[in-house]
Amino acid sequence: MSQAAKKITKLKYVSLEFMALPIGIYSGMKWCLFVLIYLLTVINLFSQGFPYPMYDQQNLPDLEPEIELDDVEGTAYLNEEFIFGAIHYGGGKKITQIPLRLNIYHDRLEYQDENGKIMAFGNPEFIDYIVMEKEVFVYLRKSKAYKVSGFVKMWHLYLPTLLTKMEVKFLKGEGKKPFDLHESPNQRRLERIPDIHYVMKSRDEIEKVTSVKKLIEYLGTHEDELNEFVENAEISTKEPEKLALLLNFYHQLDQNP
Repeated sequence: MSQAAKKITKLKYVSLEFMALPIGIYSGMKWCLFVLIYLLTVINLFSQGFPYPMYDQQNLPDLEPEIELDDVEGTAYLNEEFIFGAIHYGGGKKITQIPLRLNIYHDRLEYQDENGKIMAFGNPEFIDYIVMEKEVFVYLRKSKAYKVSGFVKMWHLYLPTLLTKMEVKFLKGEGKKPFDLHESPNQRRLERIPDIHYVMKSRDEIEKVTSVKKLIEYLGTHEDELNEFVENAEISTKEPEKLALLLNFYHQLDQNP
């Protein structure tokens, strides 16, 4: 067994929280079959050197099982197609060229194996960060110290950094009527809602960005230079690219006091 596998084994990767999700849905032989499929999947992945447990999403009920995604407009994903990305873990190890996609609606990272089967990470908190097409994502555990959790986009690989939480909302409607050639305004759909931005100073210090002024106050230093930069660059909380530029400028000032 590899060192990574031993480490995960010690951490009891088949967590009670994860395994508790299907309880009450599967019973008897169905539950036993689910456990068997799950364990066989994990064994197969570990035999390939893959250090994290995965689950076959076809054998795990959706968080909202009443939603049939085939009958819903919109998308649950950041990108519908899988993108070759890299997973960084264990403080320096990485796996590259993996087909990945981010399921925003269910807040999970999905992976496509060589047979086309779609899997999802069972314990994403073991991952340091993910890179997909030059975008970096991290997973934040729920904590009383801050109000954001799950997968977030991280704009810098050093602190303080800007974080962006993306969300997709399910809007219930009447659905399509038979032989209706026109799209109904009440069609059930998944809709991307406005992103929420945060600034992270440490793993336990994450604050929502409500205004550029409060962001500068939260950073705590170089206020005069940052305020001048904001005026010249017309920084707005509605444009995360410009907020990221503000953080870049802050880091330049910090490196050259």
